[in-house]
Amino acid sequence: MPTAFPSLEFVAKKTATNQSTTKLRYSAALERFMKLIILHGPPASGKLTLAKLLKDELGYNILHNHLTVDIALEVYSEFGKDDFYEFVDQLRTLAIEKACQNKLEGLIVTLCFDEVLDIEVVEQWESIVARYGGEILPVYLKVSAEVLAERVTGESRIGTNKLQCPKELNKVLSENKFGAIPNKNTISIDTNALCIKQSARLIVEHTL
Repeated sequence: MPTAFPSLEFVAKKTATNQSTTKLRYSAALERFMKLIILHGPPASGKLTLAKLLKDELGYNILHNHLTVDIALEVYSEFGKDDFYEFVDQLRTLAIEKACQNKLEGLIVTLCFDEVLDIEVVEQWESIVARYGGEILPVYLKVSAEVLAERVTGESRIGTNKLQCPKELNKVLSENKFGAIPNKNTISIDTNALCIKQSARLIVEHTL
């Protein structure tokens, strides 16, 4: 009895179906790609140092706090003048949405998150990332005031626009309500108890 081969029409339909399924899976994968890690904590909590280590581990680019602040300082006469902070937020938001549009696998943002002043913009970031199928992963760095005072005078801060004076740091800490982003994905890391590599490992495990 001769072997019955599938018709060309059947093969064509099956191939088209397989290709369509593959495209759907590929499309779904693209929609889930974006992970926005938000490293937040008070000034001198080690956000950028940790972000650089995470970049080595995960391959994510860094949009650090002072990258946008430094841009703003070029077009404003002084820090915090007029709508300075709103402009900085706009720059960060535009950059985050562009990262989503460019289909980056992930992005690391560093932020001195104020529970009162910054909640709205963080919710906006979450909305943008979710619209592209991704999610935010906030990481709060807990650090004692004593350790912050030691770090604020560190060599890595010399030559930057970062706080470098313990007295000024105390003023900023008293005037702002720094804390953890209220989100179901937020994790808190005590950097007094863990070294930077241990902290990075926890974040990588949380991310993957």
